[in-house]
Amino acid sequence: MPSIIYQFSYAMNEDWKRRFGSQAEIRAYLDDVARRFGILDHVRFGTAVEGVAYDDDSGRWTVTLADGSSERFDVVACANGQLSRPKVPDVPGRETFAGAQFHSARWDHDVDLAGKRVAVVGSGASAVQIVPAIVDAAAHVTVIQRSANWIVNKYDWAPSRLEQVLLTRIPPLMQLYHLAMWWWFEARVPLIYRWIDPLRRLWEAHLRRGIRRKVGDPAKAAAVTPDYALGCNRVLLSSQWYPTIARDDVSVVASGVERVTESGLIAGDGTVVDADVLVWSTGFTPTEYLAPMRISGRDGRDLHRQWRDGPEAYLGLATPGFPNLFMVYGPNTGSLTNTIIFLLERQAAYIRQAVEHLRAADVASVEVREDVHRRFNERVQARLRKTVFTTGCPGWYATESGKVTQVWPGSHVAYARATARFRAEDYHQRPAVAAAREPVAG
Repeated sequence: MPSIIYQFSYAMNEDWKRRFGSQAEIRAYLDDVARRFGILDHVRFGTAVEGVAYDDDSGRWTVTLADGSSERFDVVACANGQLSRPKVPDVPGRETFAGAQFHSARWDHDVDLAGKRVAVVGSGASAVQIVPAIVDAAAHVTVIQRSANWIVNKYDWAPSRLEQVLLTRIPPLMQLYHLAMWWWFEARVPLIYRWIDPLRRLWEAHLRRGIRRKVGDPAKAAAVTPDYALGCNRVLLSSQWYPTIARDDVSVVASGVERVTESGLIAGDGTVVDADVLVWSTGFTPTEYLAPMRISGRDGRDLHRQWRDGPEAYLGLATPGFPNLFMVYGPNTGSLTNTIIFLLERQAAYIRQAVEHLRAADVASVEVREDVHRRFNERVQARLRKTVFTTGCPGWYATESGKVTQVWPGSHVAYARATARFRAEDYHQRPAVAAAREPVAG
């Protein structure tokens, strides 16, 4: 997403060096926001949570840390994120590889790629950025993929001096630019629905022609052309991917990895790939929400066991049996057509309202009602059946059983309406106890 909307609406930065900010810029921006709003004073770094358990008698949560210590809280907000735990496939022979290997999310900067044969396993969002960035240094890059991705041009540029001056000195222009860009992306919502398939097929044909023209080599072009509907997996942005694939020092193997050897790997079609470095660009564990934390709710129920058929939550925020437990970026709240930051702000505001209700109504806990939770998720799955996400997509939007648990089946405006007000009537409420309240964990 362009940085103008990939930032908090209440703390906009007018000094992005390019339309799409760099990793260093984004990190500096987040650090600045955290310091400016005093967030760092409430953050404990280097602390892993192993489990949270609800006590039925006190109505409080015990949070157990990796060092064995524990603390108690009235409210827990889980904000682990979806793409935070790297996934390296359990491929036979991986431990026998003689060269360096690492996951793209845990990049080993001590490994010099100059003159090396590099095998990049995966062709998703990370690989699309990595391969063009390393190809000039490496002697040869081989991309090993299971399925290709739909990729459209990334229109990136450095703002002009005039643009910078206007946005800096006239704050309303920044707000207007932000809103205009937000609505531009919001207008893409129809692309997720099946009724737009005739237009989708025309766009797919246009993209296929572009792939053939940019890649040139018919075999390579075929390898990087998706065989599924546009939009049912994440549409990636890059203007460098296809020109990079077209290079003579880049190969594509479209059959996945069968096993790793001491000198490289063997693909599913038997192709032998010699490599000095293996980069596992194999994504994360997004369907394993809140793992590896152990979460024990009312009456000792286990959240992951309750979610054995796929995670689900009311508004992606709360689930029955777990009082005062909320989630950020929870089940079915993934953003594809617009910025996730907007949804995160809506979720944070909803959780704030819930906490305010606890105090104002002198309530010890709120737990979403089973019937409310069930009706909401039935509606979500019914809407998903009308979308492109249920057409047999590859990737990580669905569980192994085929249940789509990742994406929101509608507009961001619709989600904002649904979460605009904390509805106490949707929750069971437990009267406050005499004991002093504990703080909120999140």
